[in-house]
Amino acid sequence: MKKATAVAFSAVLFAAVPARAEGSAQGPAYGQGTVGLSFWDFPHIQIFGPVATSYSWTGFNPTIEFGYHFQGRHDGIMLGIRQGFSITAINVGPRAAGTTSARLGYDFAFKAGSFELNVDPFATIGAGYVFDGPSAGIETTGGIDVKLFLTKGFYVVARPAELGIQCFHDSGNCAFAYLAGAGAGFAFGN
Repeated sequence: MKKATAVAFSAVLFAAVPARAEGSAQGPAYGQGTVGLSFWDFPHIQIFGPVATSYSWTGFNPTIEFGYHFQGRHDGIMLGIRQGFSITAINVGPRAAGTTSARLGYDFAFKAGSFELNVDPFATIGAGYVFDGPSAGIETTGGIDVKLFLTKGFYVVARPAELGIQCFHDSGNCAFAYLAGAGAGFAFGN
C-alpha cells in the first residue's frame, strides 16, 4: 500500500511539472487523520540510569491533528497539535503508547490546472508515553507530508517519512523511530 501511494503521488507530481508555486486556494485551518506503521528501535543508548535491554517495537500508528496556517490560506508557516498512538503485538507483546505533540512547519503549494499539491516539511516536539507503565519522555520528530487536494477543502495525504527520537525519563534510554502513513483531511476557513 505504501508503494502504491508513493507511485500515485509521484505520478501527480510529475504530471504537474508545469505547475508553479503560488498561494494556496484552500482554507488556512485543517484537520487530518493518518494511519500507518511505526518502527521503533531501542538500542543500548543510555543517558542516565540502568541500561535497558535492546529491542524493537513495530506498531500500527493512527494519528489525528489540527492546525492553522498564518498566511490565511493553506501554505506558509503553520502550527498544529497532534495526537498519535502506537499499538503493537509484535516483538514486545501487546502494548499501546501515545504521543501528544506540537507541530511546526512550512507548507508549499503547487498548482497544475484544477489540482493543488502541497509539500509540507515539519517538525514536532511533545511527550511520548506508554499506557501500561510509568515510561514517558520527550519525543521530537521531523518529516514531510504530501497533500493532494481532490476538491475544495478535501485532500488525501501521504507521509513517506518521519524520523524521531524519544528519551525516557525513568530509564534514561533513547529510542529511534521511523514512521510512515497515509490518510485524508479537510482544509477550511475561507
